[in-house]
Amino acid sequence: MGPGERKLLQERMAELADGNRNAFDDVYALVWPLVRGFVGRHLRLAEAEDAAQEALIRVFARASAFDSSRDALPWILGIAAWQIRTSRQRERRRREDAIGETELARPDEDPRPDEIAETRETDRFVDAALDLLRPEDAATLRAYMNDERPAVAPATFRKRRPCATGTPRPASTASRSAC
Repeated sequence: MGPGERKLLQERMAELADGNRNAFDDVYALVWPLVRGFVGRHLRLAEAEDAAQEALIRVFARASAFDSSRDALPWILGIAAWQIRTSRQRERRRREDAIGETELARPDEDPRPDEIAETRETDRFVDAALDLLRPEDAATLRAYMNDERPAVAPATFRKRRPCATGTPRPASTASRSAC
């Protein structure tokens, strides 16, 4: 998407947020190939089309909540990313329902190639996201994800964890320190 198209997308999304439904066709024409490609890189072909359509349905359903002072493309891709996550969870649940627990057990403990690839991809995404955070927040989240304790006092870890994970702190402690 070039700068001209991105500016047009921003303008049309702002119009859509203001209630101008005539902007719908332009937004759809600009965004569909991007969302379809983005989702297609992360899901199997059979699921990608449906997930991309669902993502756009959510974009248009939430159009009135769009803040026109912010960039439209990351907002739209964020909704698409959430839909990818939802589709993966749905697929995982389907597999769990279709296969009994005894059938899930494998004689060998080595991970399958698709599990290795999925783990590597997830690790790359998580590392990229953690690189954007403050070092102490990143360390806290890494420890939290690995069920470990970082090299800080337990009280410090308990104080940092809500800031790093975005979990609201209890009202009794929230006023003592800010994230």
